[in-house]
Amino acid sequence: MHHTYKFCTTFIKSAKSFVHGCHFSYISSYIFIYLPLLVMSVLNLTNVSRPSTNITMNCDAKDVAVEVSYIITIIFNGITCPFTVVLNVLVIMAVKKRPRLQSYTNILLACLAVTDVLTGLLVQPTFIIWRTSQLLGGINNDIVRDLHVFFIGVVTLSSALHLMLVTCERLIAIKYTLVYSYLVTAQNIKVAVTALWFLTLCCAIFRRTFVSKLFQGLPLKIGNVITSIVIFSCMVFMATSYAILYHETVHQQKKIKTQQLPQEEVERFVKERKTLRTIFYVVGAVLLCFSPVAALTILWHIPELDLAYPLLWITTFLMLNSLLNPLIYCWRQQEMRQFVFRMTSPAVGAVN
Repeated sequence: MHHTYKFCTTFIKSAKSFVHGCHFSYISSYIFIYLPLLVMSVLNLTNVSRPSTNITMNCDAKDVAVEVSYIITIIFNGITCPFTVVLNVLVIMAVKKRPRLQSYTNILLACLAVTDVLTGLLVQPTFIIWRTSQLLGGINNDIVRDLHVFFIGVVTLSSALHLMLVTCERLIAIKYTLVYSYLVTAQNIKVAVTALWFLTLCCAIFRRTFVSKLFQGLPLKIGNVITSIVIFSCMVFMATSYAILYHETVHQQKKIKTQQLPQEEVERFVKERKTLRTIFYVVGAVLLCFSPVAALTILWHIPELDLAYPLLWITTFLMLNSLLNPLIYCWRQQEMRQFVFRMTSPAVGAVN
């Protein structure tokens, strides 16, 4: 456990030094630049996985580097999968059990953690089984492949919608403070998250092949259109929101320096700004892990390229985001960090 904590601490310090000088406007520009690629990459998640489904691994048919990549990515996902589940479950437990962590922002982050738990429970295991069966050869893996593609589509769209909700909550808290208590309530959060999952499942089901065949391809077209609109709307909203939030925080900082504001208002602004930075790091990690998928969308249109090799790493990198998120939460919130690492220590758990 000590080595795990040391690794997490080293990772967090490296990430902090990397993004220390970043501003919220940078992430807005990044979203706008990669917006078309991100939309196309989500739509191509189903198609991207299909060309490599008939791979038979032998020295004559496939390069050794690809076979090694299969083995490494299978082992890597096998190692990270339980950590992804455990850390995100502990984040959910921390928000549920610690009253000081039960802010609306943390509640929304706990909802996002549910999506990350599903990555460790469904997406990574089906990836491991699917790729292992390809590596061994002679095994029909169509069902596992389809399940993996379905699950990763659901998780990806759900994550985007959850990030939009978290960003919206921060926008209201900082820009529209007076109406925050009226708009952001526990009941409204429940309704929003329920609607989010309903929309996600509808898009995912419409885009499945067997449903599309029953209705001559119409559900697939509807699902693609809805998914495009949803992802595009999420990205535009987040990019615009972070641009507004950046200018608002700069304005508030200048106001604090030039005017004698009440200490209570200054403390509130400092707290809100710290929370906003946490969301900034979470969104930045998502975009970082999603960038290779966007790049793959461009390479997909080059028929000469064999994408079996990069696809393994890109998918693995995408799923890695579900492990990074709880580490970011623990880094940014001391009480959550203490709860998570105390719960993972059997000795301390026995004393409590």
